[in-house]
Amino acid sequence: MANTTFTGPVRSEGGFEVVDKSATTGAYTTSLDIASDGSIDLTYSSTSTGGSNIEPIVMENTMTGAGGLAGRARFQLNANAALGSYSNALKAITVYGASGSTTGLGSAFVAEMTLSAGTTSGTYAPLEIELNAPSGADTGTLTSFMHISTQGADVATIDTNAVFFNLAV
Repeated sequence: MANTTFTGPVRSEGGFEVVDKSATTGAYTTSLDIASDGSIDLTYSSTSTGGSNIEPIVMENTMTGAGGLAGRARFQLNANAALGSYSNALKAITVYGASGSTTGLGSAFVAEMTLSAGTTSGTYAPLEIELNAPSGADTGTLTSFMHISTQGADVATIDTNAVFFNLAV
């Protein structure tokens, strides 16, 4: 079928899929699935071995309602190979405008990392943090690089073996 351009909305009761057809087998693989309930499933694979950042998604959410909560997306990086010099599930940026603020805890990222028996080498931290302070920036009631808590049934292992932070120079 040829490319088609629509001037109105495209509607479907059963969702929408973007597929890739294998030139070898003819099998279809779904890379984007928008379900009829509105949920989005985007599958992207990269065979990159280094040299450039892979960012298949750029998402921007502007919240202007006072008292709004979250406004976030969930991204999960599954690493089942020895990755390069860094790996991140998400680069998150929160920008407060001249009248923007948070009545509670504001953060650019809520990070959660689950360690396994395979994490015997390497350096692990749920957060890599950059706090930018352009000219005229203020620090509000309390500004910190981290708001930290430990969760899970094996908190004692973290208490015994983890450091509070690693200051890299």
